[in-house]
Amino acid sequence: MNNNEQLNLLKIFFLISGILNILFAAGWGGYTLIGGLITCGLGCLFGAIPVINVIACVMDFITYNRLNRMNKTGTYDTIQFTAIFDIVTIITGNVVSMVFGIIALIFLNNEETKKSLKEAGIY
Repeated sequence: MNNNEQLNLLKIFFLISGILNILFAAGWGGYTLIGGLITCGLGCLFGAIPVINVIACVMDFITYNRLNRMNKTGTYDTIQFTAIFDIVTIITGNVVSMVFGIIALIFLNNEETKKSLKEAGIY
């Protein structure tokens, strides 16, 4: 698989991960609201969990945008941070984003990918 295919695959992964993180944030938000009403407020303790998905969602879409345009320096660091944060979403039960994050880190450790990012001036 060449570098352009890997970067295109990463774009798709981050787009899917962003959409999944929106869904998980909405699900956990609804669970927090309903759980808080049913348990007289104790369910509101789960209110911090959707924040992880919201942050991961925002980072996924920022990374997707940067990979689409390929014109900003620091894109490598953004991809790396987003991949790590996608791995953290396993806390919320989002297994797919975790797998995408692991695959993204594997792609980023490829020397040819680093070289192509350096040549494009966005490393």
